[in-house]
Amino acid sequence: MPIHLLPMTRREFLARAAGAGAALLLPAWARGAERKADPNRFALLSDTHVPTDPKLVSRGVNMVDSARQVVAEIAELDVRPAGTIVCGDLAYSAGLETDYRQLAPILKRLTDAKLPLHLILGNHDHRENFYSVLAEQKPAKALVAGRHVSVVESPRANWFLLDSLEKTKLTPGLLGPEQLAWLAKALDEHKDKPAIVMAHHDPQVAATTAAAKVAAKISGLRDSKALFDILVARRHVKAYVYGHRHRWWHGRHEGLHLIDLPTTAYVFGKGQPSGWAIADLKDGGIALELRCLDRKHEAHGQKLDLAWRA
Repeated sequence: MPIHLLPMTRREFLARAAGAGAALLLPAWARGAERKADPNRFALLSDTHVPTDPKLVSRGVNMVDSARQVVAEIAELDVRPAGTIVCGDLAYSAGLETDYRQLAPILKRLTDAKLPLHLILGNHDHRENFYSVLAEQKPAKALVAGRHVSVVESPRANWFLLDSLEKTKLTPGLLGPEQLAWLAKALDEHKDKPAIVMAHHDPQVAATTAAAKVAAKISGLRDSKALFDILVARRHVKAYVYGHRHRWWHGRHEGLHLIDLPTTAYVFGKGQPSGWAIADLKDGGIALELRCLDRKHEAHGQKLDLAWRA
């Protein structure tokens, strides 16, 4: 049966703990569950790659242990975020139902701490298996047919969460014309605030305009050019955030910020950090702080203070 990530109130937890004679042993996340969250703070992570087997190690990393560590760090933040966004590749390789059953109780710690959770799908996910386990993530009515899409509003920016999963285990991703048409319309309907667009796959704007033989080598978003035609033309769109490459990186495309989120699992490039980021929205920009799983990594605590394009 589906595992529902329903928030548990502190009162409910106390009642259960008291019944077990453990009310004085509340963990930090439960003691702080009723603290007011900062509406402009978000926890961003990507590529958890949680497998069915909790003991599975890939490239020297136990993905389940890493996911648990990150979730614990988010739940225990002194300044609580308004939500957590996971930018795809939730599951290990083929999006097995049992992968999501391993992931669900890990994420439940966030919802038990009353922290809203927003999940994006990547190329190692499987839409139907995802919904079969994380049923509460499935909207009553899809914004785009056959796609897991949502809009998260906050006081200083709106987040547009897209679905670039074309086919499970196929490396490149695709948004498709229907989703792009919805995005253009949704962005036009939300011009009152800066917009941040997120999808799992990295942009490959130059590659999509090249010859077919080059396009065949694309490992990121296959319709990047069509996406950026929409984003660049709308000045209230300020950033595109993604994962997929398992690296921490920042760049720009025609003034638009490109933010590459690190993986919580194994890295591809030597020296790259694994971890997650704290995102604090400000008037006129966003501040990012990298939180490495390895506190001794030279990039741990690195901060990016990014101003929005005019």
